[in-house]
Amino acid sequence: MNLPHLPFVVLDTETTGFVPKVNRIIEYAHVVYRDGKQVDEYDELVAVPVEIPDVVQIITRIRPDALTGKKTFADQQADIVKSIGEDTIIVGQNIQFDIRMLNGEGIDLLQRPNLDTSMLASLVFPELESYSLSYVSAILKLNHAPVHRALGDVRATLELLSKCWERLLELPQDMVMDIKATMNKSSEGYKMLFDALPTSDAKTRPTWMQMPEQKKFPGMTRSIPLHKPAVGVVDMIEESLDPMMLQSVIDAAAKDTSTVHWIAVKNVATMAKRLQLGKEVRVLQPPFLLLDPEAAETLRSQELYSADEATLVTKLDWYAPKVFDDAPIHGDERAVWNGKLTCLETSSTYTDQFIDLPSVVLLDHRQLLAFVADPEHAAHGALNENAHIIIDDASMLEDTANKAYGHYCNLNDVRAAANNHEALTKFTDLLQIWIEKTRNEQDIRFLAHSDLHAPDADALRKMLTGLLEDTTLLPQTHKHLEAAMRCLEEEALTRITWLETRQDGNQYMHSVPESVAELMKEQLYEKYPVTMLVPPKNAQLLQEAVHRATKMALNTAIERAQDPIEISFPEEMRGSTVVSDPPDGKTIVLAGSRRVIEEYFVKYTEDLEARGITLICQSFSGGVNRMQAEFLAASEPVVWVLTPWTFEGVELPPGTVDHLVIDALPFDNPSQPVFSKRAEHFANAFIGYSMPRLLQRLFRLLRTYRRIAKGSADVTVIDNRISEKKYGAGVRKYMEICCEKLAEKKAAKTSSDFAENWQMNLF
Repeated sequence: MNLPHLPFVVLDTETTGFVPKVNRIIEYAHVVYRDGKQVDEYDELVAVPVEIPDVVQIITRIRPDALTGKKTFADQQADIVKSIGEDTIIVGQNIQFDIRMLNGEGIDLLQRPNLDTSMLASLVFPELESYSLSYVSAILKLNHAPVHRALGDVRATLELLSKCWERLLELPQDMVMDIKATMNKSSEGYKMLFDALPTSDAKTRPTWMQMPEQKKFPGMTRSIPLHKPAVGVVDMIEESLDPMMLQSVIDAAAKDTSTVHWIAVKNVATMAKRLQLGKEVRVLQPPFLLLDPEAAETLRSQELYSADEATLVTKLDWYAPKVFDDAPIHGDERAVWNGKLTCLETSSTYTDQFIDLPSVVLLDHRQLLAFVADPEHAAHGALNENAHIIIDDASMLEDTANKAYGHYCNLNDVRAAANNHEALTKFTDLLQIWIEKTRNEQDIRFLAHSDLHAPDADALRKMLTGLLEDTTLLPQTHKHLEAAMRCLEEEALTRITWLETRQDGNQYMHSVPESVAELMKEQLYEKYPVTMLVPPKNAQLLQEAVHRATKMALNTAIERAQDPIEISFPEEMRGSTVVSDPPDGKTIVLAGSRRVIEEYFVKYTEDLEARGITLICQSFSGGVNRMQAEFLAASEPVVWVLTPWTFEGVELPPGTVDHLVIDALPFDNPSQPVFSKRAEHFANAFIGYSMPRLLQRLFRLLRTYRRIAKGSADVTVIDNRISEKKYGAGVRKYMEICCEKLAEKKAAKTSSDFAENWQMNLF
């Protein structure tokens, strides 16, 4: 291995959980290197006074009896500290976690120079889909044995450091000098590593220093007849399962130069990657994805950087991103991007997009709603009442409107913005203390009158007022603080406002309107010609997105031009059967809850591994990018278990998946804050609100599957409610219609034709 000639220790811990002092280290390992050679190795199990959770036992294969007779961490501490040495750089994969866990056990490495190999890998391996150690080990063929054991992780991390160092040695001398200058303003670990780079003989930029090109997928071959409706009458077009139907809508809009077609999608960045877009289409990037050049220069001019700021500045220099996806931004760099670098709606980089618009504009739902809500917005010079607004994926419009009209404060983003600012750091600390006190150990906590009228809430508002008057803070930071203020002000009690703490410990403040339908009726449907793409037989079922008083017309439904999806509803099959004995090929199982996923993971991982079958489970196999990458890389058979909500955002190449198994009907969780409050708008919340959202989600799941499935792929629905509940027959009928297995009646043409009671038609 080619390694920097520095004193360093590569270490790893295996733990019972993620919270220092509460959770404990059950295995510790390290290797020490000096002058490029290994001089010491340490690997020991650790006796602990707490139980090892079943999930941890499966991940690590460390059973309680393996710790019998082992020394406690306190007994090993002196040997570990002596072996680490006083002058070594601390190196590890996501090293801050290990440092925090070691600190909880009594070894304080918080002030020692350190390096995170996952961040280094993201710097020099832009082509990788994930930077998890298991995925990187598979792709780069690192020695990672035993997997998920401390010494195995140390070996793989050491080899990853070597691979990163080899790529850094390929930098030409001018880039070496630039990155040394950047890292000299950063943490001591990065400074020491990059100072060790020798003089380079390279003359040109390395070939690896570029983002991989996105593969474009072909669209539909048939044309879509577009009709520009009258203002005040929303035109509904039923979608097909073809995930590239939008391509044909865009192609049809491009041919019609009589007006500007504003086509709004749920996620413009994702759709722009899939679509074939010509010069007649302008993609309007949302401000939070656009880099503000002035903000970037402000960041570069800082006297000191955090480690995440230093690596992000380097990526700005190397990859020259204009939007977020143009650079391999990873980990907590995202918080720096959100807190310091994004455009505002007044930034010239953002507003310049509205100059000389072509006949088709592609944007996301949130941007569109921001335009129509703000008469002073820069878009209003281009978006006029003669434009034609087309809303793709309208069944998601309620959820995206919540974000557009709501206020959202991520404490990680605020903390990243607070770097080097004492007053903002103090506010962030006090805000986190208030959240902890107010939520009272609840993951979701609606704010009440007593919360916002408490003395500490008043103190936070006073601090916020002062910070919002601080002109030394970036405008991007002001935006986050304004969102926090909107969640803490008196008016928040008239909205749906709550605190949220997620499984990873990250905390958020949310505040959304009681009703978004009222706002969209007034600002959108009654001012512009609007066409919506809706799931089959759902034109009437968007009550929380399309106000009940809004007039609607059903345009000619799109004729299906695809092979039907084979769908079945076996009554005796169970999800556990599929997971424990998966079919050949690649299988995705949609489980109803994380609890069920954990059961599958604990029961079947070891047996499947012994049989050469890969099991990937949400929450236990890393983030979405890592799971996608490992699912693609795994040999068949492989089974991936995740929730339906996560599956909707999956990005896999066409022709990847053989089987989709829906283990449980994906009803909304009744305790979800917005759903629980909006359900109160209906006399019968189940029929009027929950059931329509279920059908719409089922359609989106089938469409996602169509996009990534093989031609011979199939769908199996094994929720026993299909056969046992009264509504089950209607759900089955709807899914068969979507999959083309059951013919549907000819679509109606006007709102009066399809105004019959939908429960009677479907159920």
